[in-house]
Amino acid sequence: MLRQLHDGMTVRVTDNGTVSEAFAVTNGVKQGCVLAPILFSLMFSAILMDAFLDEQPGIRIAYSPDGHLLNSRRLQASTRVSTTTVHDMLFADDCALNTLTAEDMQRSMDLFTAGCANFGLTISTAQMIVMHQPPPSAEYNAPRINFNGSERKNVKTFAYLGSTLSRKTRIDDEVSQRISKASQAFGRLQASL
Repeated sequence: MLRQLHDGMTVRVTDNGTVSEAFAVTNGVKQGCVLAPILFSLMFSAILMDAFLDEQPGIRIAYSPDGHLLNSRRLQASTRVSTTTVHDMLFADDCALNTLTAEDMQRSMDLFTAGCANFGLTISTAQMIVMHQPPPSAEYNAPRINFNGSERKNVKTFAYLGSTLSRKTRIDDEVSQRISKASQAFGRLQASL
């Protein structure tokens, strides 16, 4: 049924007021199609499953399904504690890969790149950055992660899904950003009164 919605799709392009002849679209989805985000999400999940089929790098986390997420005493007790590995975080067409070491990070990047290529996707290098978050007691050493022959930029902070992430693994930068945004919003309100 989904395929029938897209089979035989033709489009015309307008350039400086000139409309082109109709031509067939053989891949992709219709512009504005409400199913497009769902289809892309399914495809992105398939890419990641294919890319990391034999290897599962990631960060192991422990959690308690009893609703006491921030109770560290419960997490230290082995009863009713589950663990899982977080390999990636996806939102729309953004993907954050999670690893523990620089070597795993490079390997994940290589596997992800190959997986995308297998499905005909191209990765945007302009938006690709690296952030290393060492444990609080460890010294910071910027990892050298390469993609298509060039080293990726290491950053101290970056915004992801509206939150500020920091390599210091502290919430200070996030709180400062939110206070600043609130102050700006109140300033705009005050000017309109």
